[in-house]
Amino acid sequence: MKLKSAILLQEIRNSLVELEFYGYIIFCDKNKNIHSYGETQHYPFFHRSCAKPLQASIIQGLMTKDYYSLSEKEIAVCCASHTGEPVHLEILRGILKKANLTEKDLLCPAIEPLNKEEQKKFEVYSPLHNNCSGKHTLMLAICRQMGWDTKNYLDINHPLQKMIYKKIQTLCEEETELPATLDGCGAPIWATSLEGLTRGFYNLFCTEEYPDIKNSMQHNPYLIGGKDRPDTQIMELNQDLIAKAGAGGILCIANTRTKEVLTVKLTAADMRARSIIAIETMIKLDWINKNKTDINLLDKALNKKVLTETNRQVGEYVLCDAVGEWIKNLKQTV
Repeated sequence: MKLKSAILLQEIRNSLVELEFYGYIIFCDKNKNIHSYGETQHYPFFHRSCAKPLQASIIQGLMTKDYYSLSEKEIAVCCASHTGEPVHLEILRGILKKANLTEKDLLCPAIEPLNKEEQKKFEVYSPLHNNCSGKHTLMLAICRQMGWDTKNYLDINHPLQKMIYKKIQTLCEEETELPATLDGCGAPIWATSLEGLTRGFYNLFCTEEYPDIKNSMQHNPYLIGGKDRPDTQIMELNQDLIAKAGAGGILCIANTRTKEVLTVKLTAADMRARSIIAIETMIKLDWINKNKTDINLLDKALNKKVLTETNRQVGEYVLCDAVGEWIKNLKQTV
């Protein structure tokens, strides 16, 4: 099957196009109708870390929040791709203690934290520094709650992973078998169409079925990412937004006020380009009002300038006109 990605963004240097960024934009309106820019052919893409809130949503049926008396902050970190700052690690240690576990039970690798300042503080890293340690902590806690084996919780045939698979399949409204692989942290990860992933975020954040996940993420933007992370930056621009970024150029954003979801997928995983595309699209959708948004936060998140090493501007990143026209037509239809 041949994918037909579309040009979304260009890097212009001295009036010449130097780089082009291809991908897809998927929009789910309040009636759960899907609108696509770029022809995905319903090809399955792995969710990567965008799956974390979908994975965590199994706690709603299991009553895990009540079982461990989990706070919103604790649930938020379990949905995060965090930067390994003390605020994240302290919360995770508290959850592990509640479940009578330690960081030695985590099967995610001990790698350097995403926060560069934290990297300099340690010669040896802990599994807790791994940006996925929140997901692993919650998986372990659920296993302890349910009396499941904690030694092999990453096995794709483990009852935990089977439950997560069914939940993702249900949320994303996918009826066929989902392709599987291992994420960077070693946990199983599944693929759906981008349309399915977008529906999954709609069902999770634009309904009242999963209040624990929704409220925890919406109320704790810094815990979802951390310093200079796209999820945190986007959520700080508008408190109605819930954002989750993933490796492989993917980013999902739910607007809890308008009951709409936006997914951006780049064919090349450029984080800066992805953020510019997403934020520019949200501005055109009126999700972000430049006149009502903290200009300092917006300038930091929407970094469009092309600079030399002496900070002289020689160009900028520009959203393609065709994308703007698509959004204009989209607003007229929804």
